[in-house]
Amino acid sequence: MSEMTETPITTEEWREYHYADGATYRVNAPTRLWRKKDADGDSHRVLDADGVTHYPKRGWVAISWKAPGEPVSF
Repeated sequence: MSEMTETPITTEEWREYHYADGATYRVNAPTRLWRKKDADGDSHRVLDADGVTHYPKRGWVAISWKAPGEPVSF
């Protein structure tokens, strides 16, 4: 079993995962991020301010986010 690393991301207003096919997955008001590395590559879980956990599918090619005051927050 792979271990997950938790990081607070409360400085972010939103984050978006971008995919090669042009699809985008957006999480508004993210609060915590869990990262996992395993044989299949990186994996993320993101908790938002409403208590909903998001699991953006693997294969994203870029991530963007808005974090006024702390543009590189982790």
